[in-house]
Amino acid sequence: MGKQRLRTPAGTAATSRKRLETCDSKQMKKKKTNSKPQRLDEQEIPYRLREIMKSRDELKNPKKKKKKKRVTEQPKLEDDIPVPKFRRQEGESEFSYIERMEQETQHVLFLTKNQMQREPEKEELAPQKTQKKKEFQKKKLDKVRKHKEEKRAAMLEKELLRDSVKFGEVVLQPPTLTARPRKSTIKNKTGQKQLLLTSLLGSGRTASTQKAPCASFARQRIIQEERERVVQAYRDIKKRKQQQQVLTESQTAVGNLKKPI
Repeated sequence: MGKQRLRTPAGTAATSRKRLETCDSKQMKKKKTNSKPQRLDEQEIPYRLREIMKSRDELKNPKKKKKKKRVTEQPKLEDDIPVPKFRRQEGESEFSYIERMEQETQHVLFLTKNQMQREPEKEELAPQKTQKKKEFQKKKLDKVRKHKEEKRAAMLEKELLRDSVKFGEVVLQPPTLTARPRKSTIKNKTGQKQLLLTSLLGSGRTASTQKAPCASFARQRIIQEERERVVQAYRDIKKRKQQQQVLTESQTAVGNLKKPI
């Protein structure tokens, strides 16, 4: 029997060829990346270094940015209806021009009929609000100014009342109070109370307290009799009060006994 040849399918041969080609291309790339430069003068600058150089150049020579002019457009009121401007266009017939004008006028009339009703009385309230705001700010400033003035006056009063004590100064006695404190009641001293005896004595007490240096016998006798009379009057008043108190107590006791139990 003769030798039989093994036949490989066409698909497997093509895939093996492709694998070999990819391996060769990968090896070539590795050689290119890792290979030494052919010319030392023509070496490629790394990306990071290029970025650093670029930033340095920008810092040295900064570019002036052009400022864009802001166009301030006047705010249009929502209620304002634009007035149409009629102009005949090129190639427009007279009939179409009149029809276009008619349509635009009808549109404007429709908008004027259906627009919101304006109230000029309410629109003119803005200046009044600003006036109120100014008045409020003025009151606030006056209040702050008044508070500052009061604070300054209090500080000045405190500085005036402060005693400047020198070094080595000695105090020998406490200060004497000449002014009477506020809301204080004047208390009577001992011997100055308005008693019943003093009212009865009247001016005689003052005469008896002041001893005359040389009083005659008759004068002494009169003073003694006056003193005895006042003492007897005081005893009679006291006795009358005691009797009245006993009488009231007895009346209350009799009233209690008469009440039914």
